[in-house]
Amino acid sequence: MANNQLITGAGVAAKKFVDVASEVGKGFLAATQSARGFTRPNTVTKNQEYQNRVNSLMGKMKTDIDFTSFSPEETASMRTFLVNERQKYADAAKTLANMTDTTSPEYMAQVDIMNGVNNSFTNLADQLKAYKKGKVEYTEGMMSGTYSDGNKLENSKINATIYGFVDEDGDGKSDSRLNAPFSIMDGGNIGFNIDGQTVPYKDTTLPLLKDYKLGVDLLKQNETVRKSGQLVNADAEKMYRLQLQTAFANQDSLRSFIFDFEDEFPTEQLGIAWERGTMTVDEIRKETIERLIESRKKAGQDGYNEKQRGKENQGNFGIPTLIPGNDGYFLTMPDGDLKKVSKAVYDRRKAYIDKEVLSLPDA
Repeated sequence: MANNQLITGAGVAAKKFVDVASEVGKGFLAATQSARGFTRPNTVTKNQEYQNRVNSLMGKMKTDIDFTSFSPEETASMRTFLVNERQKYADAAKTLANMTDTTSPEYMAQVDIMNGVNNSFTNLADQLKAYKKGKVEYTEGMMSGTYSDGNKLENSKINATIYGFVDEDGDGKSDSRLNAPFSIMDGGNIGFNIDGQTVPYKDTTLPLLKDYKLGVDLLKQNETVRKSGQLVNADAEKMYRLQLQTAFANQDSLRSFIFDFEDEFPTEQLGIAWERGTMTVDEIRKETIERLIESRKKAGQDGYNEKQRGKENQGNFGIPTLIPGNDGYFLTMPDGDLKKVSKAVYDRRKAYIDKEVLSLPDA
């Protein structure tokens, strides 16, 4: 049985994956401002409120309680459905018993009723199994922080409601008055009453996952470029642009990147533009790519500058000096003193200075 203890254990295991990304950038804390001081999109703040609510409710649940068990209202709905469907099946079977022409339309109609009842039972069993599985996955995702802060708020609300994690009064208990126990629809489909509308469970989707792989890969690539000390040339920029266009062709990846990595990449205000509709998705995609290219070029420039400063610093001391006469070979040290060395050391240092320092481009 899936109980609170199972979910807690799964959350701990999943958190190991989350921690890998958090080591690269600490940007997933619930706050109204990003690390750069910009106001966070309302979507991020609200989604983090949903996550905190699930964590709070699960944290207060006794570990020996099966949190996927059905409520009395749900059990009553299933019982009523089964009784009614069995009666339909019995009536059809009774009608068939008095028919002799097995090829008549009337006969086939009763057979269809019986088959429909059997199919509805199978469908209901499958959907109940899927619902329990979905509730476990939803809770694991919330407790481990793997769901994107960019999820559409309507979908976040639907998931929190159908899985029983509504606590608007903040008392630490799921609000039964706002809970949405399911009803059984035609064909054995389960549905939830949300804001006066019956939402079929088969039409719902779990929240969007954070695209950690994309974000972490881009961070690592920028660091590699910086450490290389090489400027980003035109060919490298073109290849990077193609990589980004491919990665963000998927709108879910773009949405996760915009809302989940605002603290690590220059995506400020793009999330607000998205939720307010002041920019189209294509415009946001284009702007994101341009900002990332500038970020990559800056990483290359920073690395290049660091490398050049290192060369210049190395050239400020150890300059080979040959003293006329019989005094020998010396190196000029940082404090200005001369250190006598062998001809081999002198030659190696002179070769380095000639190659690395004297060949530096003019500023």
